[in-house]
Amino acid sequence: MKIIYSYLNVIPTKIGIRAFFACLLLLLLFIACAETSEDRSTDIQDSTTVAIVRPDQEIYDARISLYDGAHKTTDLFADYIEKFEKLDSTQAKKLNVYFFDDEGKQISNLIADSGIVREQVNFMEVFGHVVVTTEDSAVLYTEQLRHNTTNDKIESDVFVRIIQKGDTIQGYGFESDRKLRNIKIKERVSGTLKGTEEVIE
Repeated sequence: MKIIYSYLNVIPTKIGIRAFFACLLLLLLFIACAETSEDRSTDIQDSTTVAIVRPDQEIYDARISLYDGAHKTTDLFADYIEKFEKLDSTQAKKLNVYFFDDEGKQISNLIADSGIVREQVNFMEVFGHVVVTTEDSAVLYTEQLRHNTTNDKIESDVFVRIIQKGDTIQGYGFESDRKLRNIKIKERVSGTLKGTEEVIE
């Protein structure tokens, strides 16, 4: 812009008027080409970004199995999944998940609206209307839940409610084994006991 400004402040003579306008035209043409080149560069970058986030696979009525060594820990069924291979990320919708113990016996079932699975590290996190039902009919309700394979726990950072043998316990922040037998609720714990109006706080 400084170059343009200096040219605009030149007072042309009658003899140099054509040369002045020719130079000015060339300069404006050069700037227009440079802007077009920048625009094209931006378009290329944008298209590259789109390509990066595009899923490698889209699958309907999918099934994913997670393993700890040779032992299968989880079977995950989904209405629809998108797989991003480079990110080791699978995004799933309408989940139905089964957990198994060391002997291959089903110990709990989970349903959720959506979730993220990273197969290489055996990580799974689910969201929206999450319901977990165990083999002994304990039921957990929450909006977010993850499976921590480091300690083989299921965990949540949000509100949870658990109904077990007629007792209800609820609160914020949660940790348990996959059978919901060793439960820890971290904050604002409350509940009711079966056959009573007693409130646990």
